[in-house]
Amino acid sequence: MFHMLYKEDWEETKRIFEEWWDGVLGRPLIQVVYPKDEGLPWIDSCAFLHYYPNVEEALEKLFQQFSRIVFGKEAYPNVWMNLGPGSLAAYLGAEIKFDPRSNTSWFLGDFSLKDLEDKEFDPENKWWRYTCQAYETAREMCRGKAIIGFTDLLDAVTVTGQLRGNFPTNLLRDMFTKRERVKRVFERIHDLLFEYYEESCRIINVQENGYSTWAGIWSAKRHFVLQCDFMVYLSPRMFREFIFPLILEECEYFNRTIWHLDGPLELPHLDSLLSIEDLDCIQWIPGAGNPDSGEECWVPLYRKIQDKGKLLQIFVPPEKVTKILKRITPKGVAIRTACASSTEARKLIKEIEEKF
Repeated sequence: MFHMLYKEDWEETKRIFEEWWDGVLGRPLIQVVYPKDEGLPWIDSCAFLHYYPNVEEALEKLFQQFSRIVFGKEAYPNVWMNLGPGSLAAYLGAEIKFDPRSNTSWFLGDFSLKDLEDKEFDPENKWWRYTCQAYETAREMCRGKAIIGFTDLLDAVTVTGQLRGNFPTNLLRDMFTKRERVKRVFERIHDLLFEYYEESCRIINVQENGYSTWAGIWSAKRHFVLQCDFMVYLSPRMFREFIFPLILEECEYFNRTIWHLDGPLELPHLDSLLSIEDLDCIQWIPGAGNPDSGEECWVPLYRKIQDKGKLLQIFVPPEKVTKILKRITPKGVAIRTACASSTEARKLIKEIEEKF
């Protein structure tokens, strides 16, 4: 049986992920990371920007961090090739502004709608070449050690807003004044998203690696996290007109999908999302300043999602995991948490195994 250096029970873990996706896992999927010594586990999610352009150094730093962490239950070492949310914008000509102090990236574009209508796949773009280098190097260095996570291409609409510049104002104005042209641009950027994804699959070698993203949910079948940060600026009517058709196309293209529901401002569009039969899972992120995902106030939301037959992914503090699982249907839930010590983690895992 194959053993991964930082995750010895990887073959069994893959089987559990497949059962979770198929809706036959009779318990919640639980991902617990904790340090081998004391202190909170830490993984540099921006290693490929901190050490740019030295891919090997970024990977070695990540391996050092993995070696100090225990990946409990269904957690696994995930080498996420992260340039920030919207790497597709960089591949299409936007500049990346990265602040290492806050680990935040911005994508700065200044393109006209005409420019965007004519965009083509650019194999010579410096950020795409860097991504390819990272994927190719990781494909060799991660073998037997870790899984490669896809870069966050984001979505065609938000990427268009980034490329237009003055986000979100320029694109919002376009949507009211140049409606049909904007739709054509969205379709073009959407096609390019699929093209960059396909090429990423080839370079990563998904037959060996499988599919993983920043969300840390592994799949043997074609998978991606869907999202649209831009939709918080739109009414339900405009969402249905401009964005909903793109989501339907994505759900048809990908075998398995998670929707990244990012904060209360996206909730007006939840009913539309839940109506999509091929959308598999909702990931809930409350957003800064709001109660965390383990709080009672979100239970009605979780039940609504589950009542529609969707899988649910949430990120919960360790002390609230069992409490929230008691308030919803444990089956079909994926919970990620981080413990500060092996004692805390083992206690939590034992509790979950006994009760669920």
